[in-house]
Amino acid sequence: MSHLFNVQYRTRTTILTGIALACVCLLAACGPSHSAKQTDAKESDTKAAGGTQLATSKRYPLTGKVVSVDKATHSINVDGDDIPGFMAAMTMPYQVKDAGILEKVAPGDRIKAEIVMGSDGAYLENVLVVQKASSAKPAK
Repeated sequence: MSHLFNVQYRTRTTILTGIALACVCLLAACGPSHSAKQTDAKESDTKAAGGTQLATSKRYPLTGKVVSVDKATHSINVDGDDIPGFMAAMTMPYQVKDAGILEKVAPGDRIKAEIVMGSDGAYLENVLVVQKASSAKPAK
């Protein structure tokens, strides 16, 4: 009879443990999602900034050499220097929102700009040519 009691006791304990575990999982699942927390944070940042999206954007300084300009895609391919804490030196394309910038830069130019990491992706702002490309004159 003690064997039957132990089996029933273990069965009840297992069932109660399962129910308790299910309740804990259910409570964890009912909490706000990660994306909801991010949305709430963005909304509070936006309200604090007077309704502008600038509060949620991160900015990183970029210096580098223009490799190419693509007017069709509104992008500049830049051989960028190392940005400590953000990215290693690399060549990559960057979008620009102001198409006028594409007229001011040329391959070989050294530039200084800000990479803006916003809710609508990454792009360059405040692009300045710090050194124009040296134009090699043909030998005569």
